[in-house]
Amino acid sequence: MALKEGKRKPKFMDIAITALTRELFDVYCAIGIKSYRQFYLHLWEDEDPAPYINTSFTQSILGQELAHPNHEHFIIYQGASPVGIFKVLLHSKIAPYSSKEAFLLEKLYLLREYSGKGIGTEVLNFAENKAKELKKEILWLDTMKKGPALNFYLKNGFKILREGVLDLPNVLENERQMLILYKTV
Repeated sequence: MALKEGKRKPKFMDIAITALTRELFDVYCAIGIKSYRQFYLHLWEDEDPAPYINTSFTQSILGQELAHPNHEHFIIYQGASPVGIFKVLLHSKIAPYSSKEAFLLEKLYLLREYSGKGIGTEVLNFAENKAKELKKEILWLDTMKKGPALNFYLKNGFKILREGVLDLPNVLENERQMLILYKTV
């Protein structure tokens, strides 16, 4: 892909993606909570995302998920600094695709100060390559209908499959709308 004049190519050489281990649970939780709070407090009554945090970023939840062979979690580093996290489900159906055909990128959170630097695109490439290795037909994800994440995914080749709803307690009614996006791999 040719860069337009005046645009600088991002530097990815110091980006590393590390599989989650029990020793890294605290790092994963801290980055996940901080990045989620930086971008998504507006979704919640009283700006309290506890219903989501308590089902995503606890030692107990991570332990259960790490024991499940379908779940893979990763920490994204820039140099020695953790800057984001992501989670995939290796086999996850989404109609009309079976779990044999579909790969889910369930979470992708970057700290605000690292957004817009090409790191998310590197993670998408990593996930897409993983899906290809598993001979999947699609990579899919959920994203909020409103907000910058939608434009990011569309720019990276995702298409809208259908609408969905964020079904967690205490989400503001006018913020529940989501989109299910997919990309052929």
